[in-house]
Amino acid sequence: MNTPDGRDPETPRITHFRYGQTPEPASTPEPEPNIVLAVPHPSALHVRGIVVRCAACDAVRDWLLIQVGAAVFVRCRCTHEWQEHDLGAAEVSEVRLSGPEREWADWDEMYRGLGFDGLLRMTYLG
Repeated sequence: MNTPDGRDPETPRITHFRYGQTPEPASTPEPEPNIVLAVPHPSALHVRGIVVRCAACDAVRDWLLIQVGAAVFVRCRCTHEWQEHDLGAAEVSEVRLSGPEREWADWDEMYRGLGFDGLLRMTYLG
């Protein structure tokens, strides 16, 4: 099977070279994994001077801020989640606690481990 440009994927691409030199395979950078940062935010969240409110359950505090690349999502304990375009990586880093960090195998495990899987719906912690 060939790539869309017609070359064999097993054959390395060759960079330019001058006559008499041995060509070297082009370096293909390893794709960086998408790092997801999930930070609990127990207090009220203010965006543009307005208190953030969950559209599903009307909660006003106890959020999970999820940063995926440059995008920031807000998740409520009732499992309602949305992208907050006015929040950025700086705001997530600002509320990030110092201490040991935990890695999760998947999204569901992370939500359960942090209490944002819907089990604690309508419950304020902190």
